[in-house]
Amino acid sequence: MKKTIDELKEEIVRVAKAEYHSGMVNIFEGNISVRTDDRFLITPSQVSKETMTKDMIIEVDAAGNVLNDTGFKPSSELGMHLKVYELRKDVNAVVHNHSLYATAFAMNNKPIVSDSLVEVNITLGDVPVVPYGTPGTERIYKEFDKYIPDRYAVLLENHGVLSFGADLLLAYSYAEAVEKIAQTIFIADRIGSPVSLPEAELPLLREFSLQKRRAEIQKRLDELDK
Repeated sequence: MKKTIDELKEEIVRVAKAEYHSGMVNIFEGNISVRTDDRFLITPSQVSKETMTKDMIIEVDAAGNVLNDTGFKPSSELGMHLKVYELRKDVNAVVHNHSLYATAFAMNNKPIVSDSLVEVNITLGDVPVVPYGTPGTERIYKEFDKYIPDRYAVLLENHGVLSFGADLLLAYSYAEAVEKIAQTIFIADRIGSPVSLPEAELPLLREFSLQKRRAEIQKRLDELDK
């Protein structure tokens, strides 16, 4: 059953608080959005995750025009969210956070990729770094068309993590997966030299992951066309 706008706003607040309590953002960091029909719901700018309520969530149209008066401004990253929706018709939720280990990878311009970890190759394939752009400006998403179409998550250079999916729980689960994988890779590298997967296996896993993602995206697009 399709969720109402109020239910989606409540879900946004729950995920925002979950990110805060898990350390993926501080009180004012990060932003979340959801697409529903012809409008988009997004978290307000500079509002504590601890005190955020559904009545603070802002509704905008595809051009970014505010449709409801909450007394708050939409996140300064609204344009970045709308760009993802423009590029991915199958995506209905976007999550941006500054989770610790994944953001450290982004600060070092280091994609999250591993020849040793099965999960990263099956779940995400790789998590590339989108070149730096000033937050809150068009520059941050000027190269999104090169990175967004076949993936569920990317790193923003010197900035953080951006994940997206067919619904908010999926988008959030991808954000969690990125952070967990980043932690695992970091720890494995400190312990020693991670053993690579068998040479013949790696390209098969990555091709499987890519084909799986493309099939999921196409299935969602076909459903939207019906």
